[in-house]
Amino acid sequence: MFINTTKGSHSWLPITLSRVFFIVVIFIGLFSISTGYGKETVEIGMETIKEDTTWSGEMLITGDVYVPPGVTLTIVPGTTIRFKRIDEQSGKNLFSSETPYYPQAELIIRGRLIAQGTRDNIIMFTSAERDASVADWGAINLLGSDDSVVEYCKILFAYNGVHAHSSTALISHNEFLKNGVAITFKRESSPDEAWYGKDTDITVIHNDIHNNKGGINVRNSKTLISYNRIKDNKFFGVWLKEKCSAYISFNDIIGNYKGVYLYQASGLKIHFNNIYDSKQYNITIADEQDFEVDARYNWFGTTNKEKIDRLIFDRQDDPAVANILYVPISSNRIKGAGK
Repeated sequence: MFINTTKGSHSWLPITLSRVFFIVVIFIGLFSISTGYGKETVEIGMETIKEDTTWSGEMLITGDVYVPPGVTLTIVPGTTIRFKRIDEQSGKNLFSSETPYYPQAELIIRGRLIAQGTRDNIIMFTSAERDASVADWGAINLLGSDDSVVEYCKILFAYNGVHAHSSTALISHNEFLKNGVAITFKRESSPDEAWYGKDTDITVIHNDIHNNKGGINVRNSKTLISYNRIKDNKFFGVWLKEKCSAYISFNDIIGNYKGVYLYQASGLKIHFNNIYDSKQYNITIADEQDFEVDARYNWFGTTNKEKIDRLIFDRQDDPAVANILYVPISSNRIKGAGK
């Protein structure tokens, strides 16, 4: 094949296979730049998903997406979900901008969410903004949802990464960073909501929760929180409120402002964790805490009792609050914690 390369002339130049390959590569590169991400992007917003649906590739969320009861949204490994920054004035909220909803764009799950990546092919939830910041989008919002799975995902720039009221879910092998609070859940307290009266039971295992404003916030729920690395969060690592059937074990809770924070918390056990290098306290009780706390068998970064006492706030510091029972302590770092 030949092509005329000089305007107004009859000179010809053979196109070699290497030149053809070069032209194709340039074309593909320009196409990738024009689409932004190198893949076709599907835009969705202000939409109710009415039947079982699978997402893959690149998704751009421009408003609330609602998964009603009886419907499952499945997100396959390698999918990236980006959220546009909106607010309560945008007209793109399906329900309300008040709790338990958000003014930002969110996934509202009344049915079931299966967001299950793999170790080598994660799912990404993040902001679509070039100047991305905390709370660009609302949350993966589980409201009366049963048996949802969030696994091998990376979740960034949300108000709350995963938020749940009266739901059951597995949250496993994810990375949460640059969110308001990474994970927050409770039993619904408002009788006006359809899911009122249901228990919350959330399993949080093998996650990397770091550099958020808050780590895990639990209120009046059943939970297992184990084998997580909860590190360098601005305000707290784990915050427990009210009656919780909670077992918190084999976590690294390191370098947070408050390691474990307790407010009228009862029914919990905090065993076999590494809790140290907190900026204020490793374990601390709020002004109102009437119940003793079982926090034995943990490693506090030292065996020096004076240093350990200094970073635990309880009745020894304020006679109006309860005791934290932290003796016996582990004499060594807990092996296998945070993995």
